[in-house]
Amino acid sequence: MTSHNTPTRIRRASAALAVGLLAFGTAACGDDSSDSADTAAPTTVAETVEIGSAAPATDVVVEGQWARTSPADAANGAAYFTITSADADKLISVMADTSVAGMTEMHETVMTEDTETSMAMGSDTTTAMGSDTTMAGMGEMTMRPVDFIDLPAGTAVELKPGGYHIMLMELAKPLVVGDTITLTLTLEKAGEIIIDVPVLDEAP
Repeated sequence: MTSHNTPTRIRRASAALAVGLLAFGTAACGDDSSDSADTAAPTTVAETVEIGSAAPATDVVVEGQWARTSPADAANGAAYFTITSADADKLISVMADTSVAGMTEMHETVMTEDTETSMAMGSDTTTAMGSDTTMAGMGEMTMRPVDFIDLPAGTAVELKPGGYHIMLMELAKPLVVGDTITLTLTLEKAGEIIIDVPVLDEAP
């Protein structure tokens, strides 16, 4: 469990630096092997940057990730984490493998005055959102999908019950304590970040 609570840092080198490293050839490869020992194994970044374009180094930290356990008959689940980007960015999508969920969406929980709508949402999310569903069933809160989540520079943005969260819809099987799922986060500027998410009964 401890390893999932340790902040993971992801750095993106500029395009100019990438070209410079290629010029070193075989000698550079020897240096890279020693540097790789300092890189967190479960987290990777994938992106495409045009040679010569301005691409300053990016530092992103993802920590405290977890997914809530789900009852055997639950259709949906939820995942949470805290993400901090050194540069202003946007989280534009989160994906889980289809072996985990048929569809993955970013949601936010908001106040609503439409009791009928919120109660309908409550019936759909009772097994997925835990304590959130009490408010939804009372007609005070409802969930809605969002296209992106703003990441202000240097500000920790927490995805948590009752706020922004990741909905895992059409679960392939129940989420059980001890399981780990993989999520692929896509940031508008930083590219893709892959994180391992433990399934827990409550936040770490």
